[in-house]
Amino acid sequence: MKKLILLSLFLSSFSAWAQPDEEIVYYTDSKVSESKFRLHLNANPYYTDMRLINDDAANSLINSFNEDNETRGGFAFNFGLDLFYELAPSFHVGLGVNRAFGRYTVEGASLDLDGDGIYFSANDKVEVSMISVPLKVNFNTSISDVFSLEVIPMVEMNFLDSYVANIDYSDPSIDDIVLNLSDDLRALNWTVGLSLGGTYWFSDNWGVFMRASAKYMLNDMIAQDWPRETLINFGGNIGLQVKF
Repeated sequence: MKKLILLSLFLSSFSAWAQPDEEIVYYTDSKVSESKFRLHLNANPYYTDMRLINDDAANSLINSFNEDNETRGGFAFNFGLDLFYELAPSFHVGLGVNRAFGRYTVEGASLDLDGDGIYFSANDKVEVSMISVPLKVNFNTSISDVFSLEVIPMVEMNFLDSYVANIDYSDPSIDDIVLNLSDDLRALNWTVGLSLGGTYWFSDNWGVFMRASAKYMLNDMIAQDWPRETLINFGGNIGLQVKF
């Protein structure tokens, strides 16, 4: 019996000596990001067109619109950035700044630039530019580890800085003119919009997004007797998103 006890002690000592002297490593889940801010870098290709708040242009010496006029829109490329703050995991609010453009052509407009009551038919090709400051709300939900869906309503303040109309007369005997009404622009316009899409996260903090977007300007652009022209935009919102 005494020999059996001694043998057991010897084997226990040998087993303890044989164990490698290694530091124990504890594994934990990945660290949860505490980031509350997100920066969106935007590139927005848009199809822009003109709409009239009303078509009463009787007092205008510049344009006379009727139901036979056709408006043909054009493509524009806007760009800017938005800064979002996370109020809740699925609810972010953001403020941005963008450089935006619009272009369209009113075909068959009747123009009386001299104010003598004689109207001539022409195509009115308009290009406008502005600085826009959007206030956005991002409702988002994760459908996988790398993809989230987003619904983003917005309200924009628009500060127009350029309105140039190229008047192309149908009568070749009348010289075409360029009409610059940048000094007559309304100081502040408002636009409402909505974007729908999603973000693909290719790392913990970086993602690319793609959304469909539509925007409508609420106020007329020119602050004088002029047909009350506004812009309507349809297009995309693509770019890069980073958490920090």
